[in-house]
Amino acid sequence: MITDNFKKKIKFTDGCEIYLEDFFNSNYLIFNSFAFNFLSNKDECEDIVQDVFITFWEQKKTFPNLISVKAFFYTSIRNMCLNHIKHNLVEQNYFQENRYKIESTEFFQEGILRKEANGIIYDEINKLPLMEKKVLLLSLKEYSNEQIANELKIKINTVKTHKSRAYQVLRKRLGHLVFMMITLNKSFLRKPVN
Repeated sequence: MITDNFKKKIKFTDGCEIYLEDFFNSNYLIFNSFAFNFLSNKDECEDIVQDVFITFWEQKKTFPNLISVKAFFYTSIRNMCLNHIKHNLVEQNYFQENRYKIESTEFFQEGILRKEANGIIYDEINKLPLMEKKVLLLSLKEYSNEQIANELKIKINTVKTHKSRAYQVLRKRLGHLVFMMITLNKSFLRKPVN
């Protein structure tokens, strides 16, 4: 089973290496969220992602770097999800009506960019000081400043101050995501799928 091999390293041809456990912990939720773009069943998404991890480990392919490993995972997850959809929806017209969108390269790339950007953004939010993090997460859930103040038992001006500081820090740290946001031309700050 894959859990027996978690302490093993993934070695790349560029000389770098990473523990399988670290790679799993860093990417498991992001991969599940990506699969959720195709399937709306959390358990099915988890099964597919776990199957891809097992396939990855059993194949023992050599990859040049971490990016190529992630590309392998995204492509494998997408293909397994599409196969799952085809299998379950053969008797329905849904697949034929939505085939172009599901299989389109644009949809695929957008899903990858969205999940990667969401992961990066939420990692940076988690690095914020505790109160700024709480205020920002509630704000992203579309709480008003008054609701946030009531929830955290602080003044509205304090909410505004924490929110302002959080956005200022995130703008500095996440400037490199501007290109991705422009490319997709959509809001990235959606609540991640669990």
